[in-house]
Amino acid sequence: MPLLLAALLALRYALLRPTAMDGGSAANAGAILRPLLVAATAAAWTCWCAGGRLAERLPSAALGADFELAGIVAGFPAEAAGQITFGLDVAAPRPPGVPPRVRLTWYDAPAGVGPGDALAVTARLRPPRGLVNPGGFDYEQWLLVNGYGATGYVRAGAVRGDGASGIEARWRRYRGVLAERIGAASSDADGSALLTALALGERFRFTEQHWADFRRTGTSHLVAVSGMHVALLGIVVFALVRWTWLRLPAPFASYDLEVAAAASLLATAYYAALTGFAVPAQRSLVMIAIALAALASRRRIGAPQVLSATLVVVLVCDPFAPLAASFWLSFVAVAILLALAAPRPLVRAPAGLLTRCADAALEFARLQWWIGLALLPLTASYFGEISLVGPFVNLVAIPFFNACLVPLSVLVTLGLSFDALASYVAPIVHAVAALAGVTVRVLHTIAELRGAALAWPLPSKSVLAVGAFGVAFAVCGAGLPGRRCAWFALLPVWWPALDLPRAGSARAVVLDVGHGLAVLVETRGHRLLFDAGPTARSGFDSGEEIVLPALAAGGRRGLDRLVVSHSDNDHAGGAPAIVAAFPNIDVLKGPDVLALPGRPCTAGDSWEWDGVRFEILHPRADFDARGNDSSCVLKVQAASSALLVTGDIERRGETALLGGPLAADVVVVPHHGSATSSSPPFVAAVGARLAIVSAAHANRWGFPRPEVRERWERSGAAMAFTGDSGAVTVDFGPAGVVVSMQRDVRHRYWSAPHFLW
Repeated sequence: MPLLLAALLALRYALLRPTAMDGGSAANAGAILRPLLVAATAAAWTCWCAGGRLAERLPSAALGADFELAGIVAGFPAEAAGQITFGLDVAAPRPPGVPPRVRLTWYDAPAGVGPGDALAVTARLRPPRGLVNPGGFDYEQWLLVNGYGATGYVRAGAVRGDGASGIEARWRRYRGVLAERIGAASSDADGSALLTALALGERFRFTEQHWADFRRTGTSHLVAVSGMHVALLGIVVFALVRWTWLRLPAPFASYDLEVAAAASLLATAYYAALTGFAVPAQRSLVMIAIALAALASRRRIGAPQVLSATLVVVLVCDPFAPLAASFWLSFVAVAILLALAAPRPLVRAPAGLLTRCADAALEFARLQWWIGLALLPLTASYFGEISLVGPFVNLVAIPFFNACLVPLSVLVTLGLSFDALASYVAPIVHAVAALAGVTVRVLHTIAELRGAALAWPLPSKSVLAVGAFGVAFAVCGAGLPGRRCAWFALLPVWWPALDLPRAGSARAVVLDVGHGLAVLVETRGHRLLFDAGPTARSGFDSGEEIVLPALAAGGRRGLDRLVVSHSDNDHAGGAPAIVAAFPNIDVLKGPDVLALPGRPCTAGDSWEWDGVRFEILHPRADFDARGNDSSCVLKVQAASSALLVTGDIERRGETALLGGPLAADVVVVPHHGSATSSSPPFVAAVGARLAIVSAAHANRWGFPRPEVRERWERSGAAMAFTGDSGAVTVDFGPAGVVVSMQRDVRHRYWSAPHFLW
């Protein structure tokens, strides 16, 4: 990131500052040294900011400690069944080691906790840490970008009645009141959710279904307060105020640009503040301020200069901005728009109004199509999904949102901000929310269409670089030969190279799902999933959020078989999401799994895929126990190596397996390393060289138990722990067993420490 910031600033400086061509060697040397000095300063600034933010993190020694905290709720709490999750700005003096901002979950919280409320809580904190998987969301990066130095949960607490009197706290409470009034004025849940998002920039009322619909229709950029919304408001206010001011008497009319610029800046600043100064709104506000300053000063400044100056200001104020997808999508989209919308010579004489409108519509469609195509590498890289209907939906959605929904949302929110007008505006709010609700349901209908979106693998860095270079050349290379052919650089994004195991070889990925289990086994032409991880009280679904992205990350599609070992939530909770994504999948399940279709696992069942043998070792048909001990046990034999996946079997299940073909090079340790499993006879019979424990980092059960770890290590097995290493990938091939850990593959400076066992 420091090098990126330095390069961007140096490039901007080099492009905008004219180079002395005839000032002698000293002038030429200065022209070379200045960009280097700018780059060095930018890198130093970024490193200093990153170091300061990392230094604010809760130290590892304080993991699981309780702290008495007082502070202000930073934003709108995210509500789930019986809990809320929110950011807390910790008031000074802070306990030693506690960062300025923490992210807390409060179970059974008192009703009415909202933004700007003052709290006094006892919280158990831990340093920032997230699950690390192929294709997965980088939670640790998100915490860094948003300034959270610790996470945790509230053990006890209360809302302080005196409240906070600062301007920031008062503004937060004001936004909370507006959100309550929007919710109270509408009975349409979909409409109030969209109206709240457009007016206040808050999406806490959105469900997972809403996000899936917006993503599949390519309209996610419209449901957040984007720079487009803020810019549109500024343009409208500027045009109206200037049009009005020019009709005043001469002494006043001469100040039309100054007055219109000031009014536009105030309006956009108010809207940006109303949205909580979301990052896209900040960028748009900076861009509008620079453009308005140029207009008011009556100096001629081109759009590229405004964009580059905005880029510099944003990067100086927030060096972490390049870590967010919105930074790249917004700046790249604006740059492409400026390049594609350059004036072109007229090829025919002016025509009537209808013809001009048709030409404008065609030009808009052309820009929309090429911007969508140009953003394809970024879309595939950040979201792993491409909306096939997005370009067509946005042809209607963008004008409708910007010309109708966004202005109406701002106007009704402005009316609700006055107590005397709130009751009169409520019917209008209800009507606008109804319109927004219809919009949401139309998008849902489109999202449900077959083929509306296509899951896409994350492109490699080299593929992304080639695609980005091709897009830049195709868009900015006007007049250069072969410019149209540069679009072919996107072909590697559409047809990625697949890293497939050889015939007779296999690859197993033990995913990092916290306290739970999900193991993906791949051969040359088939894939099997053993368990699908848990669902959480908050609504987090490992099947939806971890397993499905991991399945798409490698570029392969489809899943041939799902094995659900038993009915415990930490193994079967994510299975419904997998079955929903692959309705025709073959399901094998433990005898106590009743909620899913499929056939039972039975010892002796076996099959072969691409020279790799799969065999169910447990339970036998006459095994009468249920629960953990009846978990399905799978053995995979590839080349000269074997993998044993054991579910949650305990001592009784292990005893039933003794005498069978248990020997394996790699074993997924039974029951997450619980003391009720991994009995000495079982450990000796397996004789593994690598024992993988799937359990959460610093979990409350202390898994893997010290005696279990010692037992496996004494037998000669190395240990791998998903809670520390992230997902563990094991390749079984002619060369033997090759192991890689996701925290090593995807290590970043903000990543939590990786402890080797």
